[in-house]
Amino acid sequence: RDFTMYADICFREFGDRVTYWSTLNEPNAFSMAAYDIGSFPPQHCSSPYGFRNCSVGNSSTEPYIVTHNQLLAHASVAQLYKKKYK
Repeated sequence: RDFTMYADICFREFGDRVTYWSTLNEPNAFSMAAYDIGSFPPQHCSSPYGFRNCSVGNSSTEPYIVTHNQLLAHASVAQLYKKKYK
């Protein structure tokens, strides 16, 4: 909900100057780097994956949960744009 509210502000304030919008940049890369191999914050990973000490996280499930939530956020913003600004 917060991301949708943020996007609403961006659409309202910058919509007259922006032709193409992108909700998230490379969501799959973020999910893998942050929650599978632990190279991006919050550096979650689990053995045998990861570049660091993988003491926090679960590389088997967390990347999928994060990607799912990113897709939900994208869908919410896309729906807002289509209903209110298109």
